[in-house]
Amino acid sequence: MSDAKSPRTLDAVVVGAGFSGLYMLHKLRELRLSAVVFEAADGVGGTWYWNRYPGARCDSESYYYAYSFSKDIQQEWEWTCRYPEQPEILRYLNFVADKLDLRRDIRFNTRVTAAHFNEGSGLWDIETDKGAVVSARFFISAVGCLSAAQVPDIKGLDSFEGSWYHTGKWPHEGVDFTGKRVGIIGTGSSAIQAIPVIAAQAAHLTVFQRTPNYTVPARNGPMAADFKRKVKETYDEITQKRGSPCSGCLSITPSCRPWMSRRNSASAPTTTGGISAVSGLCWPPTTT
Repeated sequence: MSDAKSPRTLDAVVVGAGFSGLYMLHKLRELRLSAVVFEAADGVGGTWYWNRYPGARCDSESYYYAYSFSKDIQQEWEWTCRYPEQPEILRYLNFVADKLDLRRDIRFNTRVTAAHFNEGSGLWDIETDKGAVVSARFFISAVGCLSAAQVPDIKGLDSFEGSWYHTGKWPHEGVDFTGKRVGIIGTGSSAIQAIPVIAAQAAHLTVFQRTPNYTVPARNGPMAADFKRKVKETYDEITQKRGSPCSGCLSITPSCRPWMSRRNSASAPTTTGGISAVSGLCWPPTTT
């Protein structure tokens, strides 16, 4: 990238390399527009890069929670279960990035620090923490609603001597709760997923809940071969019923919702919570 004294001019700058950012880069290329994506992480995935807490999975069925713009991707990728876990979704997004050769236009480990619209030039001047300055006709935020972890203002948290973790910024190496006494604050969809997994490992688990949530069994399980085949044969019909245009199930359009509601009411219940889940905070204070 150029230095601060000599801006590089592009058609578009996109912030974030999750579902939306990857799709946006692909569409900008289709329009023959020059573009770059700035991503704070060292890999693609967005929410699914950062949220690696125990039990993290999607609560939309896998073949819905996917891109519908590419028949090649639809036919080549194989989902293993009805509600995919975080590692599988991250593998899917890496597969898409490689399939479409998107990485060459993504600047990883780079955070946008400022963006100002220049009235004189009619361009956005975007600055990064690497010292780069880029000018662009279009400045597109694809950071979504889960890009900033909300850590509760708990008195004494800064002096707490134990370990504490946030579901939105989970250690990539994982956390061993064996023999620990663990507390989880909140019962949003992230906590609902994490609680049974952590409880199976920890010596004792206490859940601190303000407002109860309603949840039902997910009825999750492997996708049988004949079901996978049927899905691949009817992707066009599935996409049409889901609503169009709709690149994936990150944004269910109004035309999708009635069909999704009818379908869910006639089939097995799905998990509660959604993509805009409120993450929980947990820590293992002491060993037993």
